[in-house]
Order: sequence, then C-alpha cells, then structure tokens
Amino acid sequence: MRPTRVLYVENDPALRGILSHALNRHPEIQLLCSVGSGVEALEAAREQHFDVALLDLALGSGAMNGMELGMSLRSVVEDIGIVIYSQHAVSDFTDSLPEKFRWGWSVLQKRSDVNIDLLISVLKSTAQGHNTVDEEILAAREATVSNPIQQLSPRQREIMAIAATGVDATVIAEELGIAAVTVREHLSRAYQVLVPDPRPGTDLRTTAVLRYLRETRRYAQTYSQSAEE
Repeated sequence: MRPTRVLYVENDPALRGILSHALNRHPEIQLLCSVGSGVEALEAAREQHFDVALLDLALGSGAMNGMELGMSLRSVVEDIGIVIYSQHAVSDFTDSLPEKFRWGWSVLQKRSDVNIDLLISVLKSTAQGHNTVDEEILAAREATVSNPIQQLSPRQREIMAIAATGVDATVIAEELGIAAVTVREHLSRAYQVLVPDPRPGTDLRTTAVLRYLRETRRYAQTYSQSAEE
C-alpha cells in the first residue's frame, strides 16, 4: 500500500520544520509539500495530487485561514481530506460547511508535544473521508456550552456585573457611556442565556442576576483549581 500523500501548511517556520521532519520520517506518510501560506498551497495543489492537507487554522493577518484554505483546496482537489491544526475549540466547524463537503474534515489540538502516532492516524483516516475531532477540543467545547458565563459576550458580562449591584438600565448606561436601549438589548440577550426556560411568573432580572453571581463564583473556583493543577 502506498503512503498517504500530505500537503502541510504552517506559517510558523520553526514548527513547520519540526513537524515536517517528523512526518518525513514516517513510512506511512509521503510529505509532498510543506509551505507557509495559502497561496503556495493552492499553487502546489494545482501541480500535485494530495490525499490530505494538514492546515494551521491561523495563517497570518490578512491571509485566508485554514477553513477558507480547506474549501479552496477542495475546489482544486475534490477528494482531498482536510485536517485543521488549531489552538482553538472549533469542534462544530463543519456546521458552517455545505453538507456535501462535510466528509473528510478533522481537527486536532495544536500542542508543543506532538503525538505523532495520533497525527498520522488522523491524517490517514481523514484522507479516506472520515471525520475526527480531538478529545481535548471536544471537552473544551462541552465546558463552554455547559457554562453560561462563557456564553455571554464581554459586554454582557460587564453589564450583568453592574446589574448585580441593583441599579437599573439607565444607571448602567450612564456608567458605561452607552445608550440605555443598548443596555436593555444586552440584558435581554443575557437573560436568554442565564434563564433559558423561565417558568410563568419568573422575575427574569432577579433570576438572571442570581444565576450570574452563582455561575461566576463557580467559574472562578474551577479556573483557580485548573491553574493550581
């Protein structure tokens, strides 16, 4: 069986060199091309046939990101597998893709200590049309979804913190230098997150503030414990 033909795109030359060396040493992988930009990757894809592309998600300011590059590569090589190499939790990224393109997309957590066996396994399976999401990314995604504080925008958290002192939207608006109607819009969205299924007669503001205070305390404790570990 021939080795899996790989295109690797990473704009950090040091990391690209380290990982390229590791990939080149593996007998089941043929690293045909290792480049630092989307433009170079697309040029290479027009000249050679790759089974799978390993793409950094963030490829530099002003450049297309790994997701955009993956879609562009699919327009050149229809059956190429795409593995996104990311420091961010993007476990649900395939939801934004057209349904016919959702096969053969995987995502791996970018780490300083690369598990080369896992990487090789994911590259090979993705080249065959399978999808894999790194367990750490799934766990981070689940933690974000389960914690309503993480689902609030920075402005919503700021407004809820002031609302917890007992002042109304007008006072909050004056303190933040924004319109009262804007404050009310943010409060409304925050209430939807903090009190997703209110019972009839529920005082949304009071219930939301109480949950905000409770979840903020829990979030701070969890973060503190993780930092100690």
